[in-house]
Amino acid sequence: MTDNKLMFFVDFDGTITVNDICYTMVKVFAAEGWQELNRLWEQKVISTEECAQGTLHLMDVKPAELEEFFYAQELTPGFPTFVDWVRSHEYPLYILSDGYDNYIDIVLQRHGLEIEYYANHLKYDAGRWQFVSPYPDDDCQECGVCKKALIEQKLQPGYRTVYIGDGYSDTCPAQFCDTVFARDTLASYCEQNDIPYHPYQNFYQVLEQLQKGRLWK
Repeated sequence: MTDNKLMFFVDFDGTITVNDICYTMVKVFAAEGWQELNRLWEQKVISTEECAQGTLHLMDVKPAELEEFFYAQELTPGFPTFVDWVRSHEYPLYILSDGYDNYIDIVLQRHGLEIEYYANHLKYDAGRWQFVSPYPDDDCQECGVCKKALIEQKLQPGYRTVYIGDGYSDTCPAQFCDTVFARDTLASYCEQNDIPYHPYQNFYQVLEQLQKGRLWK
């Protein structure tokens, strides 16, 4: 194992969890029209906030039903083992999500995990769902949670950054972190933009690569 001090920044939807919970939630509970909003978001025509607000207006579901859906979501295999390993080395670990704290809380608590995280919030008011973004970048406004800004805030001298993700909101931090683990959309982005990355499908594979060392760009 390398002697480098590491800091870990990990996406949530589709990375820590098997499903992209936000995408699946919309697919299950939103009326027609969300697909076009999602397409425009992926093409960077509209921001996360614009996509979310428009999509949430298409959702007619009560909080109790949504919570039941959240409780059914599963972790990607190996994630608790990965967390144990990170903590045994006293490396900082943060979850950075452009999804929602409503389900992150539920999933982590269900599996007995306490991890510092940053995410958007779903607010239910007068029978409507609303998007709340506590961590935007006012200059960019592309994502609800600016992962790059948060990494820059958390970065400590002498540490190397490891980013693990799978999706569109992970493409920005993947450009400047020292080591990237990627799959699905993020892996395609890395290949198209000549960004070195390590492929993975579960956290056992991530852990295996970390233990081998020689991870740096």
